Amino acid sequence: MSGRTTDSSEGGYDSLSFLNESDSELLQSIGTALNWPEEPLGFSLNSRWVPELPAQGEWSTSLNYQATDWLSLGVNYRPLTGDASLLANWRVFSEDDGWRPALIVGTSNDDFGDINSDSYYATLSKHFFEVRGVDVSFYGGAAFIEELDELRTVGGVHLRKGAWSALFMHSGVDEHVSISRDLGNHTLTVLLFNLEFPGLAYGFRF
Repeated sequence: MSGRTTDSSEGGYDSLSFLNESDSELLQSIGTALNWPEEPLGFSLNSRWVPELPAQGEWSTSLNYQATDWLSLGVNYRPLTGDASLLANWRVFSEDDGWRPALIVGTSNDDFGDINSDSYYATLSKHFFEVRGVDVSFYGGAAFIEELDELRTVGGVHLRKGAWSALFMHSGVDEHVSISRDLGNHTLTVLLFNLEFPGLAYGFRF
């Protein structure tokens, strides 16, 4: 379940306010630690664990570097099988305040049903509206799945309210849903892979 979704925004809310505004010095210290480093260098480490998947999908880790505002590069590693693959994500153009969506192209390594495969994708994403403080965005496009030798449609809906977000996505083969909570430079996620297998994910920006 790698990123082919909408542009993320880290601004506009304080995900650690419940710690930073506490009267407890211990909680304030925890908030300071979770917000380290205050000026990240552009790296992000993400790890996902779904215990009921086959070995190649049970544990997946990726390290990405935001080389420019438009381009990120990285590597995906599967510790239980020793498989590694390159990742790339290029935002060709951003969405605007009018009708234009963002166009994102790239390559990633994903689990599709019971197979693991590199894929190459192009998606359009757009924030559509806000309801009761929840921002609603949609994305859709196509992905060529190497192991299947097929072009499949992909898409999903992304919801965000402050530090909380949720994603429902169709990978081209199956569907997944996840709920995430930002904590400074950290993100904790619970997910349901293929709407059947529970898992956890963790992200750290540094």
